[in-house]
Amino acid sequence: MVFPYDYSELPQIVLAEIFSYLTHNDLLLTSSTCSSWRNVLYHPKLWSSFPYRSLRLNLIDRHNDIHSFRYLTTNFLSITRYIEIRFDPTNINIIKDILQVLDMIACTNRQIKILIFRPTSTRCALAENEQPFIPLCDKIFHLLKQIIESNQALEVISFGCWFESLFRIEELVHVIAQKQSQSIKQLHIASIKNSETHSIADIYLTSQSFLPFTSLHTLSIDSTYLTNDLLRCFAHHPTPLKRLIVHVSEFRSDTQPVDETVWHSVTSIMADLRVTVHMLNAHETFRKYSRVLRPGMPLSHLRMYFCSSLNVDLLCYLSVHYRSTLECLDVIDSVTEPALRYHNLFRAEPDPLVLLAWQCKKLTSLTILGYEVLEVNLLAIAKLRPQLRTLNVCADCVMTLQYGHLQMNHQFVEDDNGNDAFIQYGICTTSIQTIIGQVLGWPWHPLSKHEIPIGVYEYTVPLELSFIEQIHNVFESSI
Repeated sequence: MVFPYDYSELPQIVLAEIFSYLTHNDLLLTSSTCSSWRNVLYHPKLWSSFPYRSLRLNLIDRHNDIHSFRYLTTNFLSITRYIEIRFDPTNINIIKDILQVLDMIACTNRQIKILIFRPTSTRCALAENEQPFIPLCDKIFHLLKQIIESNQALEVISFGCWFESLFRIEELVHVIAQKQSQSIKQLHIASIKNSETHSIADIYLTSQSFLPFTSLHTLSIDSTYLTNDLLRCFAHHPTPLKRLIVHVSEFRSDTQPVDETVWHSVTSIMADLRVTVHMLNAHETFRKYSRVLRPGMPLSHLRMYFCSSLNVDLLCYLSVHYRSTLECLDVIDSVTEPALRYHNLFRAEPDPLVLLAWQCKKLTSLTILGYEVLEVNLLAIAKLRPQLRTLNVCADCVMTLQYGHLQMNHQFVEDDNGNDAFIQYGICTTSIQTIIGQVLGWPWHPLSKHEIPIGVYEYTVPLELSFIEQIHNVFESSI
């Protein structure tokens, strides 16, 4: 006689032992059998084999995201080792939800390895002059402090340019140095300043703050912290710094540029060090840019977002000083009428962007949005650097230039010796696109409006919406 048995009534520890022999996909399929088996899915035993059990939380549209957000935090927050929180920092109700999650982490999870914040904006839920603002920042600070102090071996912390978390960053760095100095490998404390968040400029971190870190190999900071002493500090670390990300939002008169001798000394010790510089809404002259972009700096990536400052001097400077290190140049500006120009197209001098492609042997990514670019120069760049994995330009800014003369009937006749020039915008012929694609080894085309960051055409939206996701991706690219 066969006695029926309800396997859903087996103890969870027994089911967890049985399920531990299943593959990840089979485990997910099994969990859909009944509610009892589904609950076993959250047993820590089934996740112990994953070194970085990741939990990615999204809370952008609270109405649509809150149920999924609460479900994931309730079931997985205490067993995960990799936590990434993507949220809208301008919604005070979402901030309250984030505070609850931080409190849960501080109380229930002691095994976090990676903690990443990805706010969708640099703006705040509360203005700085509002009464609750300081208490809110204090609450965030104390929760983060508890998380840092209670975990055993944090390896990656990214504050994601979240203003409220950076408000007391000098104290947080001190806590990290005390509790996680041996384990922390990546630390991202750079900010994105705008008209609402300039108080961050009053925060100072000295080189002494980073002395205890013995395993740090990736750091993102603001340019105001980049000093001779800081670089010397990292030059004598047991684990050399490999990646330094510098944010430039302003040029303070009290900030001294790093000495050339220091850069040469540091690079001789840290031969693998590569520097990424993000220029963010920094409308300044080339002379001020050169206070950060020092000739001895091992610059590998330069990204300029809404600076309106690309010109011949800067391109020539990059070509001369970073020909052996520069891998990426991204320049994004708003499309204007007429489009911005980085040099005079009607002069006989070679295009400085083409010269940069010729000189910089390691260049693999080039983005120029908002500036006029000649169709033939795009072809020249592709032929000079066929290893390019990215070549982005606005379709509306691509132009053809023909010389000839204008007849009495207003008809233009092409003639290389003519005195008149005929310009057409938004023209990149199919044949040129095909040739560029064949040279690069992948299908290429100039970007249309819907393919480029929103702030390039939409002047009313906050500009950081066009680049904050890219910055988050840069922070996480080496994890």
